[in-house]
Amino acid sequence: MRLRKAAVTLGGSLLPTLAVASPDLQASAFMDIYASHCIKYLHDFDGLRRHLGAAPRLSPDKAAVFLKGSQGNAWMVPSPHGQFILVINQDKQLCALYAKTVPAAPAQELFEKVVSNAPAPFRSKQMRNTSSPGTDGVTRTVAYEWSTDSSPRKPLFSLTVTTNPKSVAQGVAIAALGH
Repeated sequence: MRLRKAAVTLGGSLLPTLAVASPDLQASAFMDIYASHCIKYLHDFDGLRRHLGAAPRLSPDKAAVFLKGSQGNAWMVPSPHGQFILVINQDKQLCALYAKTVPAAPAQELFEKVVSNAPAPFRSKQMRNTSSPGTDGVTRTVAYEWSTDSSPRKPLFSLTVTTNPKSVAQGVAIAALGH
């Protein structure tokens, strides 16, 4: 129940602040969709599927690119600020948002603003912060875990961004419930 309240708080009240706080509309749209879909519905993927009812669903062969062999569905999420694909992976019980293009630094800044300060009673702990330079750009991954003393289920949040212009997605944000 606490996770549900925290997710609704993040998915609802924080969003207007994010949109105003960032001058980069693409990064703001990316994090707005992530917070209002993946974080808000982390406890209720069936509710998220109902919420996405009118959004265009990808065909199974196109969704397979994002599901990587797992069961689930993928939707296009309309936005004037970019091309976004939302994936609900049934096998791994996770929600992922892919951005065709997104500026890495602003996306990471907004992501960390959202997940590094967990709402009470949760505590936020950074689990990963890596950077890998490549020939076509830099790939960076940041991950956080929220925990409480009373719950074995720990929300996990990660963001991978790349500056590689040839990448299928320059940004991938994931929310999942871990044990």
